[in-house]
Amino acid sequence: MALSTATLSAQEHAIQQGTKVLHGAASDRVVRIFEGMRAYGPPRVALERSVLFTETFKATESQPLVLRWAKALKHYAERSTVAILDDELIVGRPNTWLGRWAIVYAELDGAIMPDGVKEFKKNKGKIGEVVVMEDDERIIDEVLTPYWTGRDYASNFHDAIPEETRFMMYGPNPKDILTMTCVVVATSNQRHSQNWTPDWNKLLTLGCKGIREQAKARLAALDHPRDAIHKEPFLEAVIITCDAMKIWSERYAAAAKERAATEPNPKRKAELLTIADICTQVPENPARTFHEALQSQWWGQMFNRIEQTSCAMGQGRMDQYLLPYYQKDLAEGRLTKEAAQELLQCLWLQMSQVTEIKMNPVAAAGTEGFSQFVDVCLGGLTPDGQDATTDLSYAILESVRPLQITAPDVCVRIHANTPEKFLHAVVDAIKDGKGYPKLLNDEMVIPFYLANGASRKEANDWNISGCCENRLINRETNVTANGGFNYGSAVETTFRNGRLKVWKDLKFGLETGDPRAWTSFDDVWKAFAAQVEHLVRHALTQQYVALKMAGNYFASPQTSMLHDLAMEHCRDLHSHGDYIPGGLDHSCLDTVGKGTAVDSLAAVKHLIFDTKQLTWDQLLQAIESNWEGNEAIRQMCLNAPKYGNGVDWVDRISLAIDHLLLELLRKYPKPNGQCFILRCIPITFHVPLGKVTWATPNGRPAHEYLSEGISASHGMDLKGPTVALTSMAHGRDTSYREKGGELINMKFAPGNVAGEEGTRRLMQIVRTWSNLKLWHVQFNILNRETLLAAQKDPEKYRDLVVRIAGYSAYFVDLSPSQQAEIIARTEEAA
Repeated sequence: MALSTATLSAQEHAIQQGTKVLHGAASDRVVRIFEGMRAYGPPRVALERSVLFTETFKATESQPLVLRWAKALKHYAERSTVAILDDELIVGRPNTWLGRWAIVYAELDGAIMPDGVKEFKKNKGKIGEVVVMEDDERIIDEVLTPYWTGRDYASNFHDAIPEETRFMMYGPNPKDILTMTCVVVATSNQRHSQNWTPDWNKLLTLGCKGIREQAKARLAALDHPRDAIHKEPFLEAVIITCDAMKIWSERYAAAAKERAATEPNPKRKAELLTIADICTQVPENPARTFHEALQSQWWGQMFNRIEQTSCAMGQGRMDQYLLPYYQKDLAEGRLTKEAAQELLQCLWLQMSQVTEIKMNPVAAAGTEGFSQFVDVCLGGLTPDGQDATTDLSYAILESVRPLQITAPDVCVRIHANTPEKFLHAVVDAIKDGKGYPKLLNDEMVIPFYLANGASRKEANDWNISGCCENRLINRETNVTANGGFNYGSAVETTFRNGRLKVWKDLKFGLETGDPRAWTSFDDVWKAFAAQVEHLVRHALTQQYVALKMAGNYFASPQTSMLHDLAMEHCRDLHSHGDYIPGGLDHSCLDTVGKGTAVDSLAAVKHLIFDTKQLTWDQLLQAIESNWEGNEAIRQMCLNAPKYGNGVDWVDRISLAIDHLLLELLRKYPKPNGQCFILRCIPITFHVPLGKVTWATPNGRPAHEYLSEGISASHGMDLKGPTVALTSMAHGRDTSYREKGGELINMKFAPGNVAGEEGTRRLMQIVRTWSNLKLWHVQFNILNRETLLAAQKDPEKYRDLVVRIAGYSAYFVDLSPSQQAEIIARTEEAA
């Protein structure tokens, strides 16, 4: 269908018309900031944080790590460049330009930063470009890498991994830290922390002053001699961190006053003086107004980014903790709804400039489009179990709709009693075509937390953090980033006797035998199960190395001071092993490509054993040739029964895979007695993991992307969204409390959900998803023709936002492989 005759989403319509506002209204200020941000171009590295941290670390080498971190934060607050840009109402940034910025963290992977720069330079003028100025490169080569080589986490983590597991992760060259096999994958070498959501409300209500006073009181009460070693450094670090945040905000207050003194525009002069007053008040003191609350929250998250990278920073339940300030200001006439929307949009535009970059190119391919995960959580239940929808829920939802921005990533918690009015508003926003809000299901997440030891009030108050990961603020304590494995590798090693073709037939799996000797599907299953256990053991091995090491390399005094248990026990959240008394430890095992595995096993069962349409020789030869000269056999494999179509025995294979993994995780519990959580959240790793996976029995060619999340394989669910969702539900083993988050992508053409009737249909699909107790779902509402047009004319479509995997990104920032994967997703008929 030509775009000229197709029903368009709001985003597509705006692109065709050349307008910047998709829906509702945005002030001239907001549009100017947006246009300036997008005009800047690709993200640029911001090095000042790493330079100032390095100066502090050189001077504090004999001191406790948490103190070194706090002193580095204070040094940054005192010495960093202060920049207030035109039109800004929310201030604070680690750079001096209007546009996307990316902090690099030399203590994480400083040794490989020059290699990362080389990769960035190769991409100059291409998709995925990151700007590294000549002076930036000099600083990396002369200042950062020389100090951090031998001291950074990533290289030491690599060297500490047992030889066999290192081979599974990095390949046959034991010294090659840049290569990733994509068979067993770690993420602790890409970030300081697992996705996290701090208690921002604590900062708003206590201010740094209140937190500092708590720390000083605890410090004065210390009595036991061991406290001088274990608790005193932490409390001193909290006090220093509070001082640092005050210093930074007061420097911005002074800068605002200085700019106001020479500002000729009376309106802007008044705005600058207001900014100065606000920065004097917060975050040192409790917020009093909506504007102060937003600024204090931004100070908190900005300082958190100076402290560390977790890839995702949850913003918490903003429609709950900001509500008192919003209501009070409206009631007292201090704020209008229009002014509130402008302030929110100014905050969103600050968030939209935050960019996560990876120095390792394979890691970057796993988070394509510069994933952000700046999650804002709306709706759900109150701690007392009532519907939590507020006027601010609607206001925040409305504020993200006008612009083509990728952040914040709005998440709405859906439950059985979500009001129809709110669900209608949510679905209308989804139909704009930007891929958000994403939806998470109280009917699944709350029982998960209850089963894992949370109280009812705690479970009702959960937050989103990342793709579809969750956090219980003040109860969860695990911060060390996780690892996982490639289902595609498990499939390939099953049918190639432990060997991987892309890796020149090196043995990455177990020698489970020649399939030609297998006489039943039970033989196939036993071999597959053995390969999966082999991969799981190595994934957990690297995770235990990370858990042991991370506390020697990372600290997070600001994040920890906003956590009740960390403050109660005077322990940094990066304490060895992440085991803080009373905490829930939801360290996890991630898996990628489940649908590919299910369909491959189903094809073998159907074609070799049930119908005997193929012999082992025929199938194995066709796979080995990557289907070349064997298209008829490939078509048989493609047309075999597939997951996502309500075929009971196929869905049971999915269920059996879950059961296998969950039993393995119970077989290998952590020292604290808690087990790793099983998740299926690929980000975009299903693309690079597919590139190293040879042809699979489901008809997939070598090097093609794997299935994503727990969605059906691309284009293989043919019976509509309800049947597809039901298959996914039937294929999940929820009898284990360790069954965690799983991602679902769905795609509709705008014409299939057009008008009020289409909105009602999509609402019904959401209700069905919730009733099936699935964890997560998100939607792309775009025409296939738009995506194809964007490939041909990227400049015209430079602001086109699409849903990837738990986050949205600009389509033109994605590699051709990732673009093709999105286009290939099944287009459902509502």
